[in-house]
Amino acid sequence: MVCFKIQRLTRFYRKEASEVSMKLGIIVCDGNEKWMPLYETICNRCFRKEEDSELTYFHAWRGEVPTIHNTQHLDAVVSLGSAHMVTDTSLQWMKDLSKFFLAVGDTNLKVLAICFSHQLINKAYGGEVDVSEHGFIFGANPIKFENFKNLPTKLGNILKNFAKDGKELELNLLESHREEVSELPPKAILVGSSKYCRAEVVLVRRNILTFQSHPDLTPGLMMEKIWPAITAKEYVREGDKSAVEEQMKGLDTNKSLKIIREFLKS
Repeated sequence: MVCFKIQRLTRFYRKEASEVSMKLGIIVCDGNEKWMPLYETICNRCFRKEEDSELTYFHAWRGEVPTIHNTQHLDAVVSLGSAHMVTDTSLQWMKDLSKFFLAVGDTNLKVLAICFSHQLINKAYGGEVDVSEHGFIFGANPIKFENFKNLPTKLGNILKNFAKDGKELELNLLESHREEVSELPPKAILVGSSKYCRAEVVLVRRNILTFQSHPDLTPGLMMEKIWPAITAKEYVREGDKSAVEEQMKGLDTNKSLKIIREFLKS
């Protein structure tokens, strides 16, 4: 990692886990034109299987915020990242989205949140979000998952199945963020941590799992879509590009997506 200063529907029968289809919603939190044409491709690649229904999109950034009522037909929602800052409290859609996340806590609707949405949910439930003391975090970061015994049984078992000897699990995942969750919400459980970010993975409620990292992105997308912008803002140095690209090799993205899939189905 390089740091730079600056209600699930009732099923009448149970299929084998690998065959269970899902109805997924995707919450889009950024309308930037460089990302808009890519969301469908990214989300189909990462979160949708052949047996699943078509994805339902909610463009929260333009006021299309999900509600309890228009998500009743869904099994789960995935809320994506954004260039917006959670500490910007002036945007109404962010307030409305926070209310939605609060409304679905401890319901049967599974929620997976990434980066910006990870921070927004943790803040909504009473956590704190601040600028990272390490500056802008960009690259690949090894995340350690520990204390499986303190997790709810289903999530604990999912992680154990992917862990070495059922005890140790470390995933090298992509990251791009300047802010982070600095204090967990009440009742939240820390699931994964890294050297540069303590609250990497958080179980906010039994049905809400959040990742600071980007299991939805690839090194190519990171360097093409994010690197130029953060270089222009002098968050990073252009001279570090080769080192960052080298660091992005050997990722565990596919394993993280399998874990996410199992959680959303559980």
